Amino acid sequence: MRWSLILLAIATAAMGQITMSDAQIKKMGIVTDEVHLIKNESVGPFVGFFEYSDRGAKSYTLSSEATVAELMKQTGDTVRKGDAICKIASAELLAQSFELRDIKNRLKLAKAYAKKDALLYKEGVISQRESEKGLLEVLSLQTKAGEIESRFRFAGADTEPKEGMMFTIRSRLNGVIAQAPFKAGEKIDPFVPYLKIADPKAFSVYLKIPPKMISSIRKGALIKDKTGNEIGKISAISSSVDKMSNSATAVATLKNSGAEYRAGTSGEFYILSKENEKWVLLPRVAVTKYKNKEICFVKTAGGFAPKTVEIQKNYKEHVAVKPEGFTPHMRVVTEGIINLKGALSGMGFE
Repeated sequence: MRWSLILLAIATAAMGQITMSDAQIKKMGIVTDEVHLIKNESVGPFVGFFEYSDRGAKSYTLSSEATVAELMKQTGDTVRKGDAICKIASAELLAQSFELRDIKNRLKLAKAYAKKDALLYKEGVISQRESEKGLLEVLSLQTKAGEIESRFRFAGADTEPKEGMMFTIRSRLNGVIAQAPFKAGEKIDPFVPYLKIADPKAFSVYLKIPPKMISSIRKGALIKDKTGNEIGKISAISSSVDKMSNSATAVATLKNSGAEYRAGTSGEFYILSKENEKWVLLPRVAVTKYKNKEICFVKTAGGFAPKTVEIQKNYKEHVAVKPEGFTPHMRVVTEGIINLKGALSGMGFE
């Protein structure tokens, strides 16, 4: 190893770079990583929680109190459209079911009378005005039936009760149960969503933002995970602050769903807050001190070249530096730096 460093030092002095073969690079344990160009300043980290997105989701509510009678599915279960999820007891749905049954019976008779009146009008027995009365009755009953049926659809319930006054709640789409009652006997409050079916591939991140940083975050700002990967955009941010957590909430919509995302889990995220001059993001381990300068080693065609850097901002695992001399897809050394520094003994560089 000592003779290798001596040879590297001679090569560096002669050519202005450290010339190494692929075999030498492998032998000395040198590893590189790609640099990333950024145009914004990141702020954070912020704690964020993954939840299923409301995009494409369906929620169920009732306009009066009800009770969970039986559970067939629970939170986290995958369902198909039409699958039974639970049974509920609801006095209001029971009354509406009876009313709907009565309206449908009356509608059946009204259609028969309207059809008969149309024939009588055609034969000249009754006037057009008299024939239209039956048609208006049909339209009125159809409207009432449609209104009641929409209430059942909104509740996700069958229109006919089972076992006396139990109504089966069914999934209205394919997806995953993001929210469901916990156990039988649980009360369902009026106008409060008690069930939610979501797209298993659609996630949102709910970020906790300190009050003093709310003004620096805007709708549409990109967010990154702790490795520097862009994962989505801010779609909404509250202007009010929650007194319990002393923080505002920003909602980020993910651009794709990864296998690592799980509803209910949390992570650290960074938000790109404002436009800035272009910076280059380097792994923190790629930057080292040499003769009171911050340097990194850039991969070249024949080996490596030392390069001074000007650090603009420090992050947890990365540093942002000025972009001069960097190009897209350029690679810098992250492991084996001590060996390359040994080859620089006594050499100055730009």
